[in-house]
Amino acid sequence: MHDLVHEPVLTSDPMRHFTRRRDQRHRPGLQFLNSTGRHHGAESLEEIRVLLALDFAGDVVDVVSQPLKISFATCGKRRAHTPDDLAVTRRGVWLIDVRPGL
Repeated sequence: MHDLVHEPVLTSDPMRHFTRRRDQRHRPGLQFLNSTGRHHGAESLEEIRVLLALDFAGDVVDVVSQPLKISFATCGKRRAHTPDDLAVTRRGVWLIDVRPGL
């Protein structure tokens, strides 16, 4: 995790883009954060709420949306996962994955 705050993750583009179509069930979009001074992508209303909470937390230095793809093997199969946000705070680095309540 410590190495994620260095190049090229903080200056890279998101692994996926936040485009919107009429037939989508989720709500992708951009959320402006005062703490970083720029817009950050989100794929759902839950992710936008997490970005707002990070902005109000006060210790946020930077946020990268969909920063990397993690590949791993499980049960004999290759899998990949893209976390939602990488938040760099004055107290540490947080890799955040948002899961809506059921």
